[in-house]
Amino acid sequence: MKKSKHITERKIKLIFFFVDLFFVLPLAVLSFYQLKETFGDIIGLGPVRVFGNFSAPVDMFILVIYWLFVFYVFGHYSRNINQSVLTIVGSTLKEVIAGNLIFFLVVFGPLKMFEYEHSWMTFLKISAQFFVIMGAPRVVTFMILNELFIRGYIKFNFVILGRKNVVDKFLSEYDHSVYFRKFKLIGIMYPDLSEIRTDQGNVPVIESYERLNALASERRIDEIIYLEPANDLKGLRRAITLSKKYNLRLNIPGQLTDILKGQVRIRGIETPPFVVVHSRELPLVQVFIKRVLDIVISATGLILLLPLFPFIVYYIKKSSPGPVFFVQERIGKNGVPFKMFKFRTMFDDVEKGVPALSYADDPRVTKAGRWLRRWRLDELPQLVNVLSGKMSLVGPRPERQFYMEQILEKAPYYSLILKVKPGITSLGMVKFGYAENVDEMVQRLQYDILYVENQSLTLDIKILFYTIGTLLKGEGK
Repeated sequence: MKKSKHITERKIKLIFFFVDLFFVLPLAVLSFYQLKETFGDIIGLGPVRVFGNFSAPVDMFILVIYWLFVFYVFGHYSRNINQSVLTIVGSTLKEVIAGNLIFFLVVFGPLKMFEYEHSWMTFLKISAQFFVIMGAPRVVTFMILNELFIRGYIKFNFVILGRKNVVDKFLSEYDHSVYFRKFKLIGIMYPDLSEIRTDQGNVPVIESYERLNALASERRIDEIIYLEPANDLKGLRRAITLSKKYNLRLNIPGQLTDILKGQVRIRGIETPPFVVVHSRELPLVQVFIKRVLDIVISATGLILLLPLFPFIVYYIKKSSPGPVFFVQERIGKNGVPFKMFKFRTMFDDVEKGVPALSYADDPRVTKAGRWLRRWRLDELPQLVNVLSGKMSLVGPRPERQFYMEQILEKAPYYSLILKVKPGITSLGMVKFGYAENVDEMVQRLQYDILYVENQSLTLDIKILFYTIGTLLKGEGK
C-alpha cells in the first residue's frame, strides 16, 4: 500500500493562492492594455489619475495586489477542500463581478462609471476573461487535489477519542466511507488505558492529553472525533479547548444533538452525522461591513439620543444616591476581560460578597432603574463599548467570570461563543430574554451557539429589527 503524505488545509489554501497568483499576472497585463487601448488616459479618480500615465510595471503590480485582496476578502482562501466544483464556479463569478464593479467605480469615479463609450462592453469583456482564466485553473486544481486524495497520495490526519468498544463500532461502520477517503487515522486516545487488551494494528495509542496537545501543536492533527459519553464534561471541555486553541475541527456524533441542538451537519450520504464544533467565521468583507455598521449606528445613536442623557442622569440621581454609570468587568472575545458600561439601575453597593442576578420585582432596582430597564435605556452607554471595538451591536451577551465558570460546569461548549465579540443584543435575548439563574443562562446559550454557527449580516439585521420591536413595546425588565 502506498504511503500517503500528510497535507493540511493551510497548504491547500496556499496551493490555491499560488494558482491564483500565477494566472492573475497575465490577466493584469491583459486588462491593463485593454483599458489603455480603449480609454487612454481619461480614467482616474477626481484630480488624481490612477492610470493617467500608464506606468505599466507599477499599475500592473497594483492590479495584481488588488485582485488577490478581492479574492481574500471574499473568503476564497478560507474555504477548504470539502467543497464542490459548483461552489468554486459560483464564488469565482461573484468575486469577478464584485471586483470589477469596485475597480470601475474607483478608476472612473462613481458618477461617470458608464458614461464613456464602450465602458459597458469593456466591463463585460474583462469580467468574462477573468471568470474563464481564473475559474478554469481553480476547478482543475480542485479536481487534481481531489484525485490525489482518492488515490491516497495525500491525506488529512485525524484522531479519535473514545472507549474501545465505541471506537471499534464507529470504525467498522465508517472506515470505508467517502468522507474518510481523505483522512488518515494517526492515533486513538482511550480514557482508560486498561481497556486496551488487543493489538491496535498500525494505529498508535495516544497515552495522555499532553501527548495529544503536542501532536496538535506540531500541526499533525486536522480533525478530532470525540466519541465519549455526553456526561463526561471534563473530557468534552478538554476536547473543545484543544480544538479552539489549535483551530481544529471537532466532530461529535449526532447522538449528542441534545447538547448542541440544531448543529448536525450532513456533508454526504456516507458521512457520519457529526455535530461540527468549528465556529463558522464571517468572510472578511462581511466582518468589515459589520464593523462599519457598528461604528455608524452606535455613533448615530449616541448623537441622536444625547439630548436624553441629562434627563436620565437627573432621574438616576434623584431616585437614589450614587454614581450615574455602572461599570462592571465582563468576559469578551477570546476570553479577554473588558469594562462594560451601563446606566446604574440598582441602589449603590447592593451587590456585596457573592454576585446575584437580577430577577422580576427585584427590590434592589431603583424607581429610575425600573423605567430604564423597561425601555432598555440602561444599555445606551454600551454604545461606547461598541465604538471602542470591545463589543458589537449583535453578539452573545457577555457574562461575568463568576457566572461563566458555573455555566462551563453545566455546558462546557459555552467557550464556543468566546470566538465572537459579545453584543448589546443577541439571538438569545430575542428568543429567550433575560436569565434569572444559571440554568436559564444555559437554556439561553443554545440560541447563542446557533448564532455563532450561523452568523451572517442578514441574521444580524433581523436580530436588530426584533430588538427594535421589543424596545418600542417596552418589554425589557
